[in-house]
Amino acid sequence: MGTWGRLLGRIGEGRVISTIGVVYVLIATGWTVIQFDQGVPVGSLLVVSFMIATPGSLLVYGGYRLSDADLDPDLHAGVVAWCLLGLVTMGSLLVLYHLQPAAAIMDPMASSPILTAVGAVSGLAVGVYDGRAKMRARQLDSRSQDLRAVQSELADTVDRLDDSNERLKRHTAYTERVLDGIDDIFYVIAADGSVERWNDSLRDVTGYSDERIAEMNGRDFFADEDADQITAAIESGFETGTTQLQLDLQTIDGEGIPYEFAASTLENPNGERVLAGIGRDVSERVARERELERRARQQRVVADLGQSALEADDLDELVADAARQVADALGVTHAEVLDLDGEADELLLRQGVGWDEGAVGATTVSAAGVDSQAAATLAGDTPVVVEGPADRERFEDPSLLSGHGIQSGISTAIGPFDEPWGILGAHDTEQRTFSEEDVSFVQSVANIIAEAIERRRYQRELEELVAELEASNERLEQFAYAASHDLQEPLRMVSSYLQLIERRYGDDLDEEGREFLDFAVDGADRMREMIDRLLSYSRVETDGEPLEPVSLETVLADVRADLQVTITEHDATITVGDLPTVAGDPNQLRQLFQNLLDNAIEYSGEDTPSVRISAERDDDRWIVTVSDDGIGIDPADQERVFEVFERGHCHQETEGTGIGLALCERIVERHGGSISVESAPGDGTTFRFGLRPAAEAEGGSDE
Repeated sequence: MGTWGRLLGRIGEGRVISTIGVVYVLIATGWTVIQFDQGVPVGSLLVVSFMIATPGSLLVYGGYRLSDADLDPDLHAGVVAWCLLGLVTMGSLLVLYHLQPAAAIMDPMASSPILTAVGAVSGLAVGVYDGRAKMRARQLDSRSQDLRAVQSELADTVDRLDDSNERLKRHTAYTERVLDGIDDIFYVIAADGSVERWNDSLRDVTGYSDERIAEMNGRDFFADEDADQITAAIESGFETGTTQLQLDLQTIDGEGIPYEFAASTLENPNGERVLAGIGRDVSERVARERELERRARQQRVVADLGQSALEADDLDELVADAARQVADALGVTHAEVLDLDGEADELLLRQGVGWDEGAVGATTVSAAGVDSQAAATLAGDTPVVVEGPADRERFEDPSLLSGHGIQSGISTAIGPFDEPWGILGAHDTEQRTFSEEDVSFVQSVANIIAEAIERRRYQRELEELVAELEASNERLEQFAYAASHDLQEPLRMVSSYLQLIERRYGDDLDEEGREFLDFAVDGADRMREMIDRLLSYSRVETDGEPLEPVSLETVLADVRADLQVTITEHDATITVGDLPTVAGDPNQLRQLFQNLLDNAIEYSGEDTPSVRISAERDDDRWIVTVSDDGIGIDPADQERVFEVFERGHCHQETEGTGIGLALCERIVERHGGSISVESAPGDGTTFRFGLRPAAEAEGGSDE
């Protein structure tokens, strides 16, 4: 069939069919001429000729119009094949019809069934073809209906898609209006830093046009020194999925606005990863943080200067440091401390920062008779604040301020407003607004300087007083030593002559004379003891040995050996607990314990003396306790028992010089401690005193 189709394609299917039709027309014409010459009736000729020529004409017309038929070109060969098949089939039947041997076939009774059978077969073929055509038509109609249903669904889908697209457009427009309506900056940045999307806030804040922003990189919105930080943040965002930083966003005019940026990665419609984020203006928060930081710094300055004021020996160094700290904490260009002279007429620029070289220590400002800021500061009772030209018009500025272009500042008096020592000032060459905290800060620094000055004056006066007291004590000690030493010689003379009178004339004296002589000898002995104790009292500081580790148990053993006779005579009981090693002078500590033990035994009353000695640790001191069960001391006398020549016990009933406890107190004080007494008449007495551990003595060790 392929060769048949190619052959017909070269000849032309329409031409083949038309040719067949022409042949039939020619046959009809030739047959008519021939039969007319043979005398066939014209009516018969016309009928036969019509029956042959009409199909031929139809074939000619059909072949000519075949290319215009509603058929695909590849189906034309099939039409030609069906035409030829019909021709061959009918031709074969006619041949058989005319070649039959019997004449009966010419009988209408025989030819009619034959022709009708052939017509029925042709009708069958045409009917089958028509049925198939109708079936295909029905199938085509069904498919057309399905296609129309699909087209309807497709139309509905298209309508829904159009609706979705419309809603998407409205949603997109709404989203863009929302993004453009927020105050924060919305942005989308590609991996190379280019800005792919932004809202109106970026344009409004920076001042750049949309066309200009479209050409910019994310780094272009920041200072050059921040470029590396921006690049690192973008790279970090693409690596980790999120990024955040705070920087100053620069406007088209170069103004920096503090902004906080936060972004996360996502995919754009092209499937590319981008950074989408928000930038928020944090100017107010940064301002609050800076204000809090400034206040904290001011508080640190006040604390540091307060500590320096306690430790500094050089007042000028403290004042200079105060001026520097005030200028740095307030962020001003100038600060100064003006020293008021004794007549309160002139102020000297004692220390300062920001002033011309050579001005400090040489420049003076009038403090009286002028309408200046300095004079107003000294005359008022509150700091003076100047924040601009309007405030400055109130004053007639001295050359110190006007010569340096000062526009604003704070000044306050140092010391009491009625008797100021000077002025502390902080100034700036630009207009400034100062808060109440700034004013309080300057006043606090001025108070510290004033306290340092008063402390320095007090310390100087105290040092002078201490020097005078030390000189006076030294003179008193010298006097006491000289007086007691000078008294030794006439006392020895009195004692010697009394002893001589007793030896030579003792037998000649009556009982009353010998009694008088005993009184004189006893008085001389007590006078000698008093002088010895007075000498010991005056020499506690001068004759004392350096403090060293001393075992109190060893000291007490020596004291008990020295007082063995007294202890035995009074049958005294002495109970000693564990005693530590302390930092002390062995000789003075023996004297201390000897005086306390001797007093405890002497003032024991009628009962057998009982003395208890113990020690316990209290922080950095050993507290030693000496208690007895003696006659006690009246509470009214306890405050003066440690004074020289004062005796707490009834001196009419007991003996004593009144120097022993005073000597004990001085020895304890020389060892860095204090001594106290607790007592009541008839309930005994308890003495407590503190001594430093042995570790505080050079080369010593605590025990």
